[in-house]
Amino acid sequence: MPFLQAVFCLKGFDDRSRFFATAITSLLGFIFFSAIFTGYLAVSFVILLLFTAVLTCSTKRRLHDAKLNKNWQLVPGGLLLITGMLSLLIENSSSYYLLILPALSAGLLLTYPSKNKKAHNNYTLGYYGPVDLSLYTKEPVVIKNHNQRIEPTLVTEGVSEQLYINETMAEQSIAPNHLPDFEENSKQADIGELIRLKFLSNRKLQLGIIACVSLVFIGVFINSAFNTINQENANTTNNELNEPEVLSKNVVTHILANKNHFLAMPDNFNLYLSEHRGIIIHWQADQVANGELWSQLSASGDKSCQSITFNKGSAIRPLAVVVENGSEYFASFSPLDSSELAQALAFRGDFSLCGYSFSLKGSQAVLGKHNQYAPFLDKDA
Repeated sequence: MPFLQAVFCLKGFDDRSRFFATAITSLLGFIFFSAIFTGYLAVSFVILLLFTAVLTCSTKRRLHDAKLNKNWQLVPGGLLLITGMLSLLIENSSSYYLLILPALSAGLLLTYPSKNKKAHNNYTLGYYGPVDLSLYTKEPVVIKNHNQRIEPTLVTEGVSEQLYINETMAEQSIAPNHLPDFEENSKQADIGELIRLKFLSNRKLQLGIIACVSLVFIGVFINSAFNTINQENANTTNNELNEPEVLSKNVVTHILANKNHFLAMPDNFNLYLSEHRGIIIHWQADQVANGELWSQLSASGDKSCQSITFNKGSAIRPLAVVVENGSEYFASFSPLDSSELAQALAFRGDFSLCGYSFSLKGSQAVLGKHNQYAPFLDKDA
């Protein structure tokens, strides 16, 4: 494909317009595709290499066109490669500001005018070189003058007549206004030259641009460092909140803060209902440190508290057992076990929990008289 061949050609010439379009396409193309393929570092790196090659080839052709030192040919492409890799590693949208360096280098190269007299007025799509791009140009429309009188001539094979026809066609094909004007244009002041000379002669302007670029780099790295710290803090907080111990404490604290429907039982223990109608057993016992004695979520704590056992029937596991005020024990159970637990408390003889035993004599009557607990005693509940 001739167009792609011209893009990667190393022996041709690029005028200012083509080089400007190539530089802008390379920078914006990298930003666009790297943003699309965020998280795919290998793909983004291949895209960066591709646009770096495109910009480097165009830089070399621009240097040919302006007759400049070839040492420049790796500057815009090299800066794009370095700043592009930094932006991929930083993984922050502000890192794209680093691309100001290759943009400035390309802008400086644009200030140099074309000095290629050979290619003057022979550019195709801003390119002149060994690749033929005439396919992408429209043929000029030739308008015939119908008012011109055509003299009748006889068809002849004579050499003199054929030579006359060729000379006439050659004279008509030369327009009187198509005089070479390259020398005249070259004498006129070039805006790019004026900008570059103004920049090179103004020391304060140079220092100001260097300071601005330095501030951009410092700002990008500081912003990246703060984002990294905030991300680590957020991850640490999420990990802590997701730990079983923390989740268990939060759940139990919420349950105990919303307990209702106090019911005193015969053998020095009490019952409560949580907001979701889970049964909470409360009793007073030996003085111990406040905190969680057992957690079903983390499966850790005092093994004697991991289940409530009755003289008959199966054991039931509490969600958690917590001590408050040094001697206040609270064992909270799941709402799914409320019916089974209430019936066991009503119809069994005794139970033990956390090493403490309690008699259930008379518990059926107490539970049956309370309108919140009585429905649990129904066998179909």
